[in-house]
Amino acid sequence: MPPIENLPEIERVEVDPGKLGDFRREEDFTDLAVRLVVETASYVCVAACSTDQTGSWDRAQATVGGNMVRLYKLLHALLDQTCQRRGEIAFIILRLVFETIVNIRYLIAENSPELVNSYIGHSLRHERKLHDQILINIENRRGIVLPIEDRMLKSIERAALAANIPIESVDLSDKSPWGRKNTFDKARSVGLEPAYLSLFGGGSHSVHGSWQELYGNHLNWESPDRFTARTEWNEPRPQALFALSILVADTLNGYFDFIGNSEVPKVLSEPIAELRERILSASRGHENYLAPKQWPEI
Repeated sequence: MPPIENLPEIERVEVDPGKLGDFRREEDFTDLAVRLVVETASYVCVAACSTDQTGSWDRAQATVGGNMVRLYKLLHALLDQTCQRRGEIAFIILRLVFETIVNIRYLIAENSPELVNSYIGHSLRHERKLHDQILINIENRRGIVLPIEDRMLKSIERAALAANIPIESVDLSDKSPWGRKNTFDKARSVGLEPAYLSLFGGGSHSVHGSWQELYGNHLNWESPDRFTARTEWNEPRPQALFALSILVADTLNGYFDFIGNSEVPKVLSEPIAELRERILSASRGHENYLAPKQWPEI
């Protein structure tokens, strides 16, 4: 990463609790939430570019560092869909962001060679299935290899080489999640169980297109047993943006310690902590705005 004195200046978003009471539309809070996510994502970008003194990551660090890069890109996608007022798609991305936060925290908290191998090996199961099916196809053709198969086999070989796991050693009979825990158990083990229900569990409806997602986003309920199409997009709301930004801020300091860059936390720990307090203040202001309102006003 660049020398500590060359870290980019990150624009600070002003949050004045006294002025939040003057907000008359929820869109005002959403706009504030978006700007706070932009500031938070800027710190994530710094984190994603951080290394130890070698200037690179080892294999274990890469599992966490790569997830931090993913987090940065997902936050950009979340901002894009929010600013385009596509609440349904933004909520799907929220779920991906939360899962990435859980993965970062769990890989740091429980880090071991066995866990790293489980994380990487689990992701190679699909490549192993492709690899085996391609070999079966080639055998059925009595050794004739199609150009596309040659390219695919070489791609799988490169992925296995980067993972430092022979593709033949990937156990397809093992159906367990990586680390032997599902996302809920991982979230619980790193203190994120309360956030799981709202930011991940509820997002399952949006990802899989359940009835609850259709009812909430894509149908108008006209009368008992009668529905019509709802083609307009939902307006994104600020609650999840505030909550997610706080979780990201809480994840950053542990990340810097894990990567081994001792200088960054000294410079950024105070600004990140202060950012967290501003996000909390904005969230409290929004709750005060909602308190006297009832459905369908909210």
